[in-house]
Amino acid sequence: MDKINDNQPLVTRGFNYDTLTRYISRTVRSPLVSYLIVNALSNKYRSGSIEVRKRLAAAAALWAATNVVLPGLCSLTAKIFGKRDNSVYWPNEIVVVTGGSHGVGNELTLRLLKAGAQVVILDVNPFVLDDERYKSKWHYYQLDVTNVDQTKEVAEQIRNDVGYPTMLVNNAGIVDKVINVNLTSHFHLIRQFLPGMIKAQRGHIVTIGSIVSFAGTPQATTYCASKGGVKLLHESLRREVASRYGASNIKFSIAYPGVIDTGLFKGLNLGQFFMPNLKPHAIARSVFSALAAGEGRDIYLPKAAGMLPLIYMLTSGGDTAMATWSGHTKY
Repeated sequence: MDKINDNQPLVTRGFNYDTLTRYISRTVRSPLVSYLIVNALSNKYRSGSIEVRKRLAAAAALWAATNVVLPGLCSLTAKIFGKRDNSVYWPNEIVVVTGGSHGVGNELTLRLLKAGAQVVILDVNPFVLDDERYKSKWHYYQLDVTNVDQTKEVAEQIRNDVGYPTMLVNNAGIVDKVINVNLTSHFHLIRQFLPGMIKAQRGHIVTIGSIVSFAGTPQATTYCASKGGVKLLHESLRREVASRYGASNIKFSIAYPGVIDTGLFKGLNLGQFFMPNLKPHAIARSVFSALAAGEGRDIYLPKAAGMLPLIYMLTSGGDTAMATWSGHTKY
């Protein structure tokens, strides 16, 4: 298995919003740089008036509080007062990943195997891994997720061969048969594996949505409809499981990525400062982090994608504003 490098870039090359915020975080907001800036200003205005020095001292205190002291106190408080640790013990987990033979699903599968989980890969394409260390950890079932009867048969086979899955990652996506793969298959897989999670009172379901889950874009009508449906399926199911079944220990996460450098979006490059193309491991890393922490999360990638719902709510003609902001008028 190739070594997983979390330091590799999450987006395609070039200067963009993600690289800018990363540089700011590592420079201007770092404790060392904060100290150097405050020290330089202190030396410059040391001979100034008392009023100037007071204002400088206040600014220095605020800078230190927001960049050094406050984050440290938050971390210490969480440890002292016992923020609940929901992190998982991977050898006890059985994770089903659809579309696990390529792209984001494959990246996530490799991370899960390395962590020690049992991983069930569902895909129409064969899953290949030559590393003998993980041979007993992964289980591949060829499955067309749009075939309801086959899905039921494979689900039963998984329960008999491997056990009852504790996590489900609905990742499979395709252009042909869009609604069936991107939306309907999620529904059928959830029907197969959620009851076992409710009975065990633990589990985690992950949905791979899209930034177009919030607003439609031209020449992608069916795809947008499927991803919008996925978003509402995720939100409704999360509330229903908690209120109807009292299963608050079952977590729900959803990722809203932009354009990913996979076969599905081959040749599409928006070339946007705020919406650069994503590498598959960017989504895989964020999803794995949510699973490992045992926390339900809404994941927006790249970083600027987190602004899209706000833009949609605050602007008249929000779908047009979102399409312009994200570069999807280029479809």
